Amino acid sequence: MPLCPTAPTLPARPFHTAPPPLERPGWRCRAYREVVDRAIGWPPTAHAGRVACLAGAVARDLGLSPAQIREAYLAGLLHDSGKLLISRRVRRKAGALDPREWRQMQRHPVYSAGLSRLVPGLSFTVWQAVRHHHERLDGSGYPGGLAGDAVPLLARILAACDVYDALSSPRTYKAAWAPDAVWAELTALAGRHFDPQVLAALRRCVPEPAPMQA
Repeated sequence: MPLCPTAPTLPARPFHTAPPPLERPGWRCRAYREVVDRAIGWPPTAHAGRVACLAGAVARDLGLSPAQIREAYLAGLLHDSGKLLISRRVRRKAGALDPREWRQMQRHPVYSAGLSRLVPGLSFTVWQAVRHHHERLDGSGYPGGLAGDAVPLLARILAACDVYDALSSPRTYKAAWAPDAVWAELTALAGRHFDPQVLAALRRCVPEPAPMQA
């Protein structure tokens, strides 16, 4: 199976457990509806596409079922869609976020989960993964402060893939990290922020950088 699986065909089934209502005060206002309309046709960013491919590959390496691999891929595509509801100024700020801006940014998993409910037949497993991809094993993550096994497996996969790609890629506020530095950071956080088994699978899935030619 290639690193990036084929985009999944959505199963024609409803949520097997109903998620809570959209957590956006006054979400029925016209401005929010306009954002939702844009989100329905929103093409995934390069980051979301890479995270989706990595998540699918990690799920496969961990021996998950084909359906779960597709769910991991779809969750990767959707995990940051809620950033459409974050101010453009905050999203594109080159420097560090101030406390108020950081609180806004921490809401994006909740917004992403809300927007993901617009996808027909989306499974509850995908919704959970999207909502909880910033949780940490030690309970210090957000939005729910979940810890240990309470963090859904697909959310743990997304968490590792998301941070791996964020560190490996250039951003407006930083250059791309070298591979050795990326793995040193992820390894240092294994067991506290990240699932060690997920990190091991991610490392097996990521190609080693080619040696420099003389």
